[in-house]
Amino acid sequence: MRVYRRQAIGFAFFLAWNYYSFFSCGLVPIIHVVRSSERVWVWAGLFIAIGSIVVMLASARTSLAGKKACGFAAAFLAAGGTAVIWTSFFSVETYQTVSAVGGMIAGMGFALMALVWGDRMSRYNEAAIEFSAPASFILSFFIYFALLALKGPASMVVDALLPVLSMYFAFRTAEAAHGGDEGIADVDRRVHGRELVHALASIVTLCLLFAMLWFQFAYFRLLSTPDVVGDRFMHYLVPFSCSSVLSIIALLSCIKLSRHLNFTLMFRWGLPFLLLSYALLYYNYDDPVQRIVAYTVNFIGMFGVQFSFWIAAPKYVRRSRIPAYVLFGAMFAAEGVGIFLGTGYGLIVIDGVTATNVMNESLLFFVAVLLVAMVVGFNPRWSFFRMSPRWKAREDEVDAEAAGGTSTADDINALFAQQAEELRAAYGLSNRETEVAELLLAGRSRPYIRDELVISLNTVHAHARNIYAKCGVHSQQEFMDLLRPAVKRDEPEA
Repeated sequence: MRVYRRQAIGFAFFLAWNYYSFFSCGLVPIIHVVRSSERVWVWAGLFIAIGSIVVMLASARTSLAGKKACGFAAAFLAAGGTAVIWTSFFSVETYQTVSAVGGMIAGMGFALMALVWGDRMSRYNEAAIEFSAPASFILSFFIYFALLALKGPASMVVDALLPVLSMYFAFRTAEAAHGGDEGIADVDRRVHGRELVHALASIVTLCLLFAMLWFQFAYFRLLSTPDVVGDRFMHYLVPFSCSSVLSIIALLSCIKLSRHLNFTLMFRWGLPFLLLSYALLYYNYDDPVQRIVAYTVNFIGMFGVQFSFWIAAPKYVRRSRIPAYVLFGAMFAAEGVGIFLGTGYGLIVIDGVTATNVMNESLLFFVAVLLVAMVVGFNPRWSFFRMSPRWKAREDEVDAEAAGGTSTADDINALFAQQAEELRAAYGLSNRETEVAELLLAGRSRPYIRDELVISLNTVHAHARNIYAKCGVHSQQEFMDLLRPAVKRDEPEA
């Protein structure tokens, strides 16, 4: 837990830097430019996409996320991009060019840091993922609010230090660099050529939907941005405060009550909030208060999608043979494309926007997402999408070859199932309790059991309590040790 807490702090620094650099006017020292953060974000999105593709291809040849040079490069680019963005506000004549360069540099830094943290979090177990992600987001909001109180060079210096601190915590010790879980060998497994193509083909529909979702958020951000220049309280503090608190409450409720946490949560969360945002703008687009409310609702949807992504993606890496750099590289490339197209298009059309064309055009984009989702389907099972037959066939061949025609994992699972049946006969466990007992004997965390059996976390807790009470134990370790004395008695004496 010490490693997880330390890395949760580092991940929070990364998130806070992202929010303050691309979602705030805090870096504005002298001149004020309407929608300045959006003008930086559009170029950052383009180079997040380009950088994610580059680091994904590079990682296919070498373990890039595990090299300290990657952390140094990420910190240098992110901090340097922050400084360039800050200096762009000193001259109206050069603002467009300098801010674009700053956004490009910062976007490359973002791509590298996202790769590092995707690798780290993919090595956590399910319980640690569901602890670290919410904890990091909560801490990042506190850091963001503290930064809003700063002005001038101090805000730039502190903001530029955040990626440096983030990479410091990521690479602080050898144990932290490996995320504390050496048993997950597939996180950085080398794939290239056809194998890489098949891996990307298996997640192409997910990436397409993810890009369309971020297009919606980026485009709507331009439409709903209040026409208030320099008012940090109304423009940033109020929307961020409300959206962060409501998002965290909703996320924790989902973790507690949901029967399955996977990629579908991003769309089940994001799409309703997008539709509500459009309705609010259509109701009275010229009302500044209405714009702020719609702006807040859009952020709730966007934060929720980010929460869901950083929980679902590491879990998927753990349960599949797709390396972390492939999944995170493809997903952030899709996010960058969505941000670039959505923000770029929004900047082009924003001057002629009215309530009517907001609703008409926005609904067309919204329906496009639903149509794609309707075609590819929302699979309620873990993977959310079907794996490419060729990719799945290759996995089966590799497994069979490695195990000599039999699977060691299957043999171990069969042993746990047999032990659970023995406990069922001895202690009167129910059918569902026997299923839970099998996974507890395998050392699985309760969030893993929730996802595997498609039951709520509360139900898992209730079954675990009943099992422990019937078996006369008080913890999972005692329960796992329950059958060991019997095994030792059966062993022949030396």
